[in-house]
Amino acid sequence: MFKTGAEAAVRRCADVMNAADTDDASLCATLAAHGETVSSLQPDETRQLRDAAARLRPVAQAGSLEEACARLNEVLAACRPPRLTAHEGTPWHLHVDSSDDADWGEWFTASSAMALAILVAETQQPPLGVCQAPGCDHVFPTHSPGRPRRYCSTTCSSRARVASHRARV
Repeated sequence: MFKTGAEAAVRRCADVMNAADTDDASLCATLAAHGETVSSLQPDETRQLRDAAARLRPVAQAGSLEEACARLNEVLAACRPPRLTAHEGTPWHLHVDSSDDADWGEWFTASSAMALAILVAETQQPPLGVCQAPGCDHVFPTHSPGRPRRYCSTTCSSRARVASHRARV
């Protein structure tokens, strides 16, 4: 059950990182799609989320498990010690941010870093990747059954395969 929560948080992390450079409404919609209560973001809140996404991106860009862990440890070093909370009717769970009222950037950085660390410990694989399709830099969770993922979607995979074929012909 805990791993499932971490996997969902890693998906949220990737989705928010991908939405960070979109408009505020798309960023809010992404947070809401992952169960966060937000109807709008103030400019400083949007900036905080964008800064947090930029702090986490090097984890996705790492070329090896060791590099991903080193980069993730840098992010974790800025987080608070774990604490238990049961805010807004949720069951008791861990947080590594300063309080239940932490700003969006601190919350996103801390909760994402904790989820990424849990998934690394469970899978012994880098938790995130960056799409290898030309022209795409979307972040995606790498954990999946079967071969390691290289693309964020089947669309990017198909485009890359077609481009590779055309380059050989």
